[in-house]
Amino acid sequence: MKQQAIVFMVWFLLFGICRLSEPAMQEAGRPDTPQIVTILKRLEGKMSGIKTLRTSFTQEKNLAVFDRKLILKGTIFLQKPDLFAWHVKDPVRYSLLIKGGAVTQWDEESGKVQHISLAKNPGYQIVTRQLQEWFSGTYTSLLEHYEVRVLNHDPVCLKFDPRKDALASKAITSVTVTFDKDERYIQTISIQEKNGDGTLLTFTDTQLNIPIDARAWEVK
Repeated sequence: MKQQAIVFMVWFLLFGICRLSEPAMQEAGRPDTPQIVTILKRLEGKMSGIKTLRTSFTQEKNLAVFDRKLILKGTIFLQKPDLFAWHVKDPVRYSLLIKGGAVTQWDEESGKVQHISLAKNPGYQIVTRQLQEWFSGTYTSLLEHYEVRVLNHDPVCLKFDPRKDALASKAITSVTVTFDKDERYIQTISIQEKNGDGTLLTFTDTQLNIPIDARAWEVK
């Protein structure tokens, strides 16, 4: 696979983070019950104290048309209120930075930096807002676009199904998110697309409220 195709896949999955997946688990709750709201508010409360985050990720992409996995590895950085960086290191180098109302991205193959205005690209604006919601812990706002089910309580595992009128429903079946035991950050995001492709994002070595090196916000 050419590097530009991998870079496109990374961006698509960033968009997909806000709309996919599900491991084989027994569903333990009905959509949007008071229990769901209570859990989401509890998660928000625990994550509200997080100002910065650094985590390593492994992204495994299963393509329905191929009997193999595509694996990407890298690092994610978050600094509230408006900084988010996604750096792929292996097998290619790719960086995406969200800062305020703009997106900057760079890939190793072209060597070019691209600047994207969110005001002029509402699609990107939706993506970046939901990315920040996932990693910042503002989950109750997702109820407007998703039905939510509890799959497990210890650790908390939630399944997000896009509502029929949501933009996400056109591309994705569901998103399943598993939290760490202390409920302060995400362990995995499992993704299943309508075309049969699936993705598993696993986060490791997560560090909270640490100083973030200025180089994290560079895209080269």
